[in-house]
Amino acid sequence: MNGKLAEIKQKYFDGDIKTQNLETAIFSDVYQSDPAKVRDACNDAAIIRCEFIEDKTGVALPLTKSTRIDNCTLVGGERILAGIEGKIGGSIVPMGIVGPVKINGQYVQEELYIPLATNEAALVAGVQRGIKAINMSGGLNTIVHFDGMTRAPLIEAPDINAAKAFIDRIKTDTALFQKLATFSRDPFVRLEGIDPYQLGTKVFLRMIFKTGDAMGMNGVTKASADITRAILAELPSWRLITISSNLCCDKKASHINVLNGRGKSVETEVFIPNEVLKAVFKAGVNPRSVERTVFHKCYLGSCLSGSISGFNVNAANAVAAFYAATGQDLAHVISSASCFVQADATDTGVHFMVSLPCMELATIGGGTMFGTSKEALNLIGCGGFGKSVDDNTHVLRLAEIAATVVTALDLNTSCAQAAGYEMADSHVKLARGEEA
Repeated sequence: MNGKLAEIKQKYFDGDIKTQNLETAIFSDVYQSDPAKVRDACNDAAIIRCEFIEDKTGVALPLTKSTRIDNCTLVGGERILAGIEGKIGGSIVPMGIVGPVKINGQYVQEELYIPLATNEAALVAGVQRGIKAINMSGGLNTIVHFDGMTRAPLIEAPDINAAKAFIDRIKTDTALFQKLATFSRDPFVRLEGIDPYQLGTKVFLRMIFKTGDAMGMNGVTKASADITRAILAELPSWRLITISSNLCCDKKASHINVLNGRGKSVETEVFIPNEVLKAVFKAGVNPRSVERTVFHKCYLGSCLSGSISGFNVNAANAVAAFYAATGQDLAHVISSASCFVQADATDTGVHFMVSLPCMELATIGGGTMFGTSKEALNLIGCGGFGKSVDDNTHVLRLAEIAATVVTALDLNTSCAQAAGYEMADSHVKLARGEEA
């Protein structure tokens, strides 16, 4: 550590440099604001923070400290955004690969290898066996039938009649809508619609935006704020309660997202013939046993438990592994894993279908721009982003691939449970190295 860096470290330890200013201080004082040294400055800052924690706690963190995460950016030529606050290194999750899988989609018509990041044994193997059955059946059909991101400001009227009158106007006044749309000034955030809801004097405005290849939460939050300011400027007796009312509904399982969509709504289907079921899965797996398992587990059991949108086998496993590999916001697993599985038996096989009504994901922004996540997106042909809000085939392709992983895992696990104790036995073997 050179003398200038050691001096900054001591100032940080003494509390003279705030943690949010550490990267920028190193960048300017040690590297003379050389743009080529942004990542070095961020790495130095992470090491200093980690050493501070080691000093304060007495706990050694050598692996964390040696993990370099280059997710920082330079703003205005001199200020660094570190990607996350208080960074001390990185957390490593094992990454596996599945495939190739044949996808017959709107945006994917090819065979792909797909990366998955998880600590759970048997998950990658489960997806791979599901893929085997899908490929032997001719591939997976996929479509995306909704594309939009939402934010829902909550405003308050002076009385219930004023609230109703404004909601009626929002629903019918096309000129007002067109005027409000102009306040979304980001060319990659376009207002598509407003769904209003009334509770007494409270007016919820669920705004729907197109956001290109971005997931779009930052963009739609800014646009919603600007639109709301414009509304309230003409309604002086009204007031803002919150810019986000939980009717969006962000990072929570919710039925409004299931019914109306949020992010991307994806459908998949594959017909698995009897001979494929017999060749890939264990004895006892047939169209009727798969249908019975899916109905009783995913619908009867989920209804009894009070599930909102968990009418599936283990969609969250697949979503989490895919999201971790591709740099998505992991909190969106809770809503993106809203999933409905169907298995319709016929005399010749089983028609297996998966509906994912609210997958929130992106190919630009957040963790998608850096490191292994960027490589993973490039691997599946989703790296990059379009030149306009409507040029967003990268993220639509990503949504179909994500849905493919969910379908493969739920197909495999449905069939494993249709075979009696196989799911339990396989987990014992793969996770513990024991024979059942």
